[in-house]
Amino acid sequence: MSRPTEYDDAPSNGAPDIIAMTGHIASVYADEIAVYQDVLRHLAVDRTSPHPRRPIDDHPVEGPSLTVPGLRIHVRHSYQDAADLGSFPAESNPLLLRIHVQGFSDEYQDRKAAGSNLVDSVTDPESEAWTRALLGQRWADYAYELVRTPKRPTNTATRMLFAQRVYALLLDAHGEPTLAPDNFAFQRVWNAIDSARKIIPTSSTVAAHLRAVGPFFETADIRDPNTEADGGWRLDITGDDTENLPTPAAATARNLIRRVRVRGRVDSRFRPIRVHVEQDRARVYFRWAKNPNTFAMTLRLPRSEDEFSGPPLDSPDSIVAICLSDWQEDLRTGLLVWGRRTRRADGAVHISWPITEMTGSRQHRVAAVPRHDTSGSWLAGAGLDIGSAREALESGALACWLQAYVDNREARPSVGHAAARWIDDTTARIDVLEVVSGTPQSVATQLVHSITHTLANAGARAIESRFSDRSFEKFGYVPNPTTGHGMYLDVTTMP
Repeated sequence: MSRPTEYDDAPSNGAPDIIAMTGHIASVYADEIAVYQDVLRHLAVDRTSPHPRRPIDDHPVEGPSLTVPGLRIHVRHSYQDAADLGSFPAESNPLLLRIHVQGFSDEYQDRKAAGSNLVDSVTDPESEAWTRALLGQRWADYAYELVRTPKRPTNTATRMLFAQRVYALLLDAHGEPTLAPDNFAFQRVWNAIDSARKIIPTSSTVAAHLRAVGPFFETADIRDPNTEADGGWRLDITGDDTENLPTPAAATARNLIRRVRVRGRVDSRFRPIRVHVEQDRARVYFRWAKNPNTFAMTLRLPRSEDEFSGPPLDSPDSIVAICLSDWQEDLRTGLLVWGRRTRRADGAVHISWPITEMTGSRQHRVAAVPRHDTSGSWLAGAGLDIGSAREALESGALACWLQAYVDNREARPSVGHAAARWIDDTTARIDVLEVVSGTPQSVATQLVHSITHTLANAGARAIESRFSDRSFEKFGYVPNPTTGHGMYLDVTTMP
């Protein structure tokens, strides 16, 4: 397709008309935009980019600038889950779609050849026009332009993050566009963002809402009761007043309190409820996923600058940043399971290092059984009985189904499995625990360990088991006092 070398529809005063430019771009690049919009519609509903990405790699929305000689424009997207960035209606499962408008010199054949050599000379009207053309009129009416800090970085590695214009669009679980909530954290959407500017809509309905309410929707009636008006977690602060701490300790404690309030800073499953401050440590109490237990982790506070060990641990800010990043990685990889767990008088399970190695063979691994039409067929092939687990899956009662296998590249052969079903909203029953003949007893222990924690994180307050295997005792199970057979665990008292 031929490409324009100039834009002929600009008003005589030289100020380009955004709507006219949008129509021009949409017409000239109609084929490429159609391919890209199909990709974005898929992303909006399925929440994954279609694989392979070749459709938009082979049909890029890219061409010469309409207003700046010697400049070429390239448009691309990125996305992230937005649930932790503000208060949304329940079950909305919001997605944040970013549109990146990038400029590069026409001395390069295409965007790939330009590499990191982007130039920040795309004009405001033209960048908006390319965005409107790509999104289409309806989606564009809900979009925002991210407003950056005036300061530009000198570091080559980060300069490219600034040499582009970025637009944000929120989509709900059905792929429908929505305005941002009134406490949306635009600053967390992209590097060095101060705020956002609402694109002027063409829709009279959206325009009326903006006049009556503003460029957002109100959240007072839908906020999570565990959050404050700004969307951050509501925390109880107990212990010593930070004003009475040595300066480095006080600064570190205040920084920890401020950062731990940020939703999703550690993980979307992490909900802090209290920070207890002492002279030399701060303890964060939190909930994880749907687990009914309260957990606690501790950060040691520096009492003097002599305790800073040097870069990167050379300030209160860096100590907290690295601590929360470590917690993020460790919690996501199962710290609540393999860390040292100590239930104390405050009722919380305190998690600490060193790691307590899980009893069992490192030659075997445990993972979830994927749920699909042929789930567990490979387990049946190994001689295991999958009837009960399949029945629970098909009836909708399955709470958890795990498999054990030899730890190798092929994850084969399978050597055991365990499954549980929901009895009611908070009670699960383990009715499958089976290993292949000749498999070490440690594999059954691994399965019991994993399924117990998986069920707790899924919200089980009580777990029953029709088995009386001694593997259950070390995880807090006792003989079932109600039925007189099998085992029982009150999850809120588990070790």
